[in-house]
Amino acid sequence: MKPEQLHSWATRARPGDDVVYATGARPGDVISAAVRALHASGMVTMTSKRIPGGFRFIAQRLPDPRPSQRRARKAENGGHFTRRSDGAKRSTRIVLRLLKRAAARGEPCPTNAELARAAGLKDALAASYRIRRLVKGGLIQVEEPGPTERRVVTIAATGQRTRRAML
Repeated sequence: MKPEQLHSWATRARPGDDVVYATGARPGDVISAAVRALHASGMVTMTSKRIPGGFRFIAQRLPDPRPSQRRARKAENGGHFTRRSDGAKRSTRIVLRLLKRAAARGEPCPTNAELARAAGLKDALAASYRIRRLVKGGLIQVEEPGPTERRVVTIAATGQRTRRAML
């Protein structure tokens, strides 16, 4: 489907009507931009359905927004992702700082739950993700001694290690 055809359909369609705007592994860049613009304006919502050989990309017409919703949408960022002002790396740096402090003091490595609480993260899974990012970045090395013992973290820059301890 061409962007002009999609826009024409969106202006004529009734709420709840849908149209397949692309099929395959992913839609083309031009049609993707057109459907994202319609989504940002509040005219359509996007979905996809798996089919043999790829996906069917579908746009569904939404009801016209009330005036208050239009004002609220203008205040939003237009449906595009934006980088956080402090950067997503901030929480990873906090976790690294906590690990460095534990290693410098000769303390056992904090658990994921303890790291999450201290760093203000959502949960232990978020802390685990930060640990994996630090390992991938080469900033730390992790040794998992066993299921009943705390992990041992070595800080790559200093060589300092957290103390081995039981959970």
